Amino acid sequence: MTTTPIAADPRHPLTLRNGSATFIIALASLMMANLAPFVMTALGGLGFDVIASGNILTWALLASAIVGLGTSRLAAGRARRPLAIAGLAVAALAFGVAALVPAAGPAVAGLIVGGAGVGAAISTSGAAIAALRNPNRVSATSGLVNRILITVILALVPIIGISQGSVFGTLALISLAGLALAAWLPDSPEHAAPVDVTTSLQIAEPRRITIAGIAVLVVFPLWGTSEDAIWTMAPVLGDAVGLGEQPLGFALSLAAAGGILGMLIVSIFGARIGRAVPLAVALALGGTCKIAIGFATDPLLLAALIIAVNTIYAFAFALFIATAAGLDARGRWSGPLLGAYLVGSSFAPLIGGALIEGIGIPGFTLITGLVSFLVIVPTVLIARVSVGAEQALARAAERAA
Repeated sequence: MTTTPIAADPRHPLTLRNGSATFIIALASLMMANLAPFVMTALGGLGFDVIASGNILTWALLASAIVGLGTSRLAAGRARRPLAIAGLAVAALAFGVAALVPAAGPAVAGLIVGGAGVGAAISTSGAAIAALRNPNRVSATSGLVNRILITVILALVPIIGISQGSVFGTLALISLAGLALAAWLPDSPEHAAPVDVTTSLQIAEPRRITIAGIAVLVVFPLWGTSEDAIWTMAPVLGDAVGLGEQPLGFALSLAAAGGILGMLIVSIFGARIGRAVPLAVALALGGTCKIAIGFATDPLLLAALIIAVNTIYAFAFALFIATAAGLDARGRWSGPLLGAYLVGSSFAPLIGGALIEGIGIPGFTLITGLVSFLVIVPTVLIARVSVGAEQALARAAERAA
C-alpha cells in the first residue's frame, strides 16, 4: 500500500536542530537497556551476583518505564521541554554519582534514580517524533541514528574497560548531551488535533483514534516482549545447537547491522511504503522466522534466522513508532509508547527463561512466533486509523489556514 504525501501537513519539517534534539534524547532514553550486558558486568564488579544484578537492572528499567508512562501527558503539551530538561538533569546527576562514588549503595541508587530521570526522555522524545513531518521517515531515522551511535559506544566501552566508571559514566554523558539539546525539542504544531471528520475519513473519527491509541499501547509491548525474549535467550538457543560464543557474538553483530538495514529501508522510502501492509508482511515473516528458530538444528541456520528476525524487527519497530506518532501530532500515543514497551522488555529475560525451562525451546519459539501472527489484524487496523488521522489533520490545517 502506498500513500500520497500530505501537502498541508501542519507539523514541523525535520531540521538539524529539532532532529538532533529528538534523536539524541531518544538515544539517552534507551541507552541503559542497550548497555544492559555492560551494566550487569559493572554491578558484578561491585560485588553483586548475576541474579542480584539482573534484579537491580530490572528495577532501573521499570523506573524508566513508569516515569515515561506517567509523564506522557505532560510531554504532549507545553511542558515538553521543561520536562526533558528536569528529567535529563536528574539522570546526569544520578548516573554521575553511580559512576564516581566507589560504593555499592550509591551506585545502585544512582542507577535506579537515573533510570527514573531518563523516563522523562522516553516520553518527550516519543512525543517530539509526532510533531515532525513524515513519521515513517523520522522514526526510522531516529532508530538509525540510535543504532549507529550505540554500535560505536558498544565498541568503545570495552576498549576503555568495562567498569563502574566507564559504564555509568557513559550513561551520564549521554544524558548530559540530551540535556544540552533539550531546548531544541519541537513543540506540538498549532493545529494538532485531526478535528476535520468527513464522510470519507470516518476512519479518523476521534473515538476511533483513541481506541487505536490504547490498542497500540497494548499490541506494541506485547509484540516487543516476544522479540526481546528471543534476543535475550540467544545464548541459550546457540548452546542448544552447538553455536559457540564467538560465532554467536559475530551473528549478533550481523543482526545489529541487519537492524540498521531494516530502519534504513523505512527511512529511505518514508511514507511511500505506507504502514498497514508492510507491518502485516513484517509480522508474518518475523513470526515464521521465530518459530523456525525452535526447530533449527544447524548452527549456521540458527545464526541466519537470528539475523533475519532482528532485521525484520527493526523494520517493524520503526513503523510501529510511526503509527503511534501518526495518530496524534501532539504525541499523546507516541509519548508513552516506549515506556509501555520497556515494561514488557524488562521482563523478557524472565519470561524467556521460564518458557524454555517449562516447555522447551520449540515451545518457547512457537509461542513467540504466534504472538506476531496474533497481532497482525489489530496492527493493520491501527495503522489504517493512523494514516486516516494524518489525512484528517491535513484537512483541518487547510481549513484553519
